[in-house]
Amino acid sequence: MSISVSPLRRPSAIRTATPVGHPTSNRSRMNVLEIIRWARDEGIALRVSGDRLEADDIAPPDLLAALRAQQALIVEFLNAAGEHPRRKVWPVAVSGYRFFLIGPWMSRTQALALLRWRWSDAELLD
Repeated sequence: MSISVSPLRRPSAIRTATPVGHPTSNRSRMNVLEIIRWARDEGIALRVSGDRLEADDIAPPDLLAALRAQQALIVEFLNAAGEHPRRKVWPVAVSGYRFFLIGPWMSRTQALALLRWRWSDAELLD
């Protein structure tokens, strides 16, 4: 399955997404993360190729409708996730001491915010 996508016209589109109903839940609103999770639960891997959203299998009709309704936002979200890799271990330096920050998957920005919360002079070593 391949879905063509037109470029987004406003950067705040993720916050203003049109809600889509999930057929198996009581919630009447779904965001982009819930749609991506729904596709994963169905065993469908989503990929971005240029400005197109591609899936490795045929999606059920309800999921396909949700993907089409939110395709531009899903492409934007998946592109952003690829640009900001996440790690579980980050090398750190604080006052001359070197150690590793180990925790859940987090981006560089999240790791730096966590370090600065505890140590104001902490630096991430790449």
